[in-house]
Amino acid sequence: MDMAFKLNYGKMAWPDLINTNCLLVWSSNPMYTNTTQAEVIMNKKENGMKMIVVDPRVTPMATLADIHLQLRPGTDGALALGMANVIVSEGWFDKEFVEQYFHGFDEYREYIKEFTPEKVEEITAVPKELLIEAARMYSNTKPAAFMPSAAPVVHHTNGLQNYRAALLLIGLTGNFDIKGGNIVKDDTWLSSASGFKTRFIEYITSKPLSEMKARIGQEAFPVWMDLTSEAQAVHLPKQILSKEPYPITHLISFGLNYRMWPGSSNMLKALNELEFFVNTDIFFTDTCRYADIVLPVCTSVERSEFKSYNNGFVIYTQPAIEPLFNSKPDYEIIFELAKRLDIDDELMKKGYEANLDWVLEPTGMTVEELKKHPSGMMAPLDPVVYKKYEKEGFKTPTGKVECTSELLRKYKESHGYDPLPTYKPPRSSPSADPELARKYPFIINTGSRLPMFIHTRTFRLPWTKSLRPEPMADISREDAQALGIEQDDKISIVTPYGSIQVKANISDMVLKGVVSIIHGYKEADVNTIIDPYYTDPISGFPGFKAFLGNIEKVGR
Repeated sequence: MDMAFKLNYGKMAWPDLINTNCLLVWSSNPMYTNTTQAEVIMNKKENGMKMIVVDPRVTPMATLADIHLQLRPGTDGALALGMANVIVSEGWFDKEFVEQYFHGFDEYREYIKEFTPEKVEEITAVPKELLIEAARMYSNTKPAAFMPSAAPVVHHTNGLQNYRAALLLIGLTGNFDIKGGNIVKDDTWLSSASGFKTRFIEYITSKPLSEMKARIGQEAFPVWMDLTSEAQAVHLPKQILSKEPYPITHLISFGLNYRMWPGSSNMLKALNELEFFVNTDIFFTDTCRYADIVLPVCTSVERSEFKSYNNGFVIYTQPAIEPLFNSKPDYEIIFELAKRLDIDDELMKKGYEANLDWVLEPTGMTVEELKKHPSGMMAPLDPVVYKKYEKEGFKTPTGKVECTSELLRKYKESHGYDPLPTYKPPRSSPSADPELARKYPFIINTGSRLPMFIHTRTFRLPWTKSLRPEPMADISREDAQALGIEQDDKISIVTPYGSIQVKANISDMVLKGVVSIIHGYKEADVNTIIDPYYTDPISGFPGFKAFLGNIEKVGR
């Protein structure tokens, strides 16, 4: 998501939920993932806000929507281009904004002509009438905000271009960096844009990347490297096993879970190739079983932590108890290592609170002041300024909103990247591989959450696990009837890479031809049956959300 925003606009832009009159929710379900945000949305909806939800599943969020665009997994880009087609052809776009600030609009305008409502219905399964009505509602209700989600769209092999296509709708309708639209706010701390300036970005990039060793995945994913300061961790097993462009023999990790990788047995094989492997975690996980040394980390009730929220609220938490069983906060482990390794960074040798003071210096806040407010406080917020691009331009190569990305064009010849937000079906899909689809006709979709689970952490609580004690796959009534499958029948989910057995959950939440599996059950780990290198060629993100498979009935 962050990469798509940067390629289009140069910066992230967050939805102004409080002031919007129309909310376009793209594959996000805060009812399960962000209940405080869900409360704001529900209150806005009760007071007349229009809402469109794009999601392949009938989620609680979708049931509240004025329009639910229930698309096939991985077809987001076609849907977005179809909405753009309607908005442009009907003249509903912001002509002044587009004329002044769009780069490559003529090329983009010509490309979206392919995506007629009829063609988009064929690709996505979204009725053309709903597509047109959604385009009308989003473009003609002012102001309108776009609410993205971090994982669902990008976890496709076409995810980055899909998101580029979707996010261009913000600028196309003139809703970029305006009150009630999508507002540009810089990261404050971790992934929170709280409305005040810190030295967070300077802190995580304290040394020029040019002075550092090539990051993991640097050659395979150059745009990722140009837009982020991180390595591409999904590429880690490939580099360990291939030893290219240089060998990795030693690894220290924090909370690493090898099951998170596609083809997770491949990641485990890579870990076993290491000469020395240290893992840190709160629990003795499956990954810890393969480590040479395990460093126990304490829980959040045993340590202090700075937290910053999107509304500007901050808190420096205080531990309720001392760390148990020789465990330490993970940051303490990092700072102790910095001292013992005698690294060339004096600030790192001073410890967590000194580092936090350095990051917060522009705000005037200090750790000592935060400790005086154990229940938290509001930070001194910067004044809200809209349309900052009028003075600053856009942080893109052309200084404009890029319908055609000049950064992607730079790698067109070497990596085949298209400057336009072109739509290509997922690599493992009936459209891209019809021969494979004859043997594996179902689209497998994984990674959705259940409300009682926080990722995989609360699987360990008996009362939450009891709500769904066994792994299940959601299948449509039509598919169940055609295959003679009844509720709770045992079925195999089969792909070219293996199979898992789960119970069938016959559901109205999923489309015909789609199988949805909740992740996290190690006795039926869906990540083991995915191609280890099934990734987006630009971002490197894994294609968890759409790959081909089949259902085979096992029994009751």
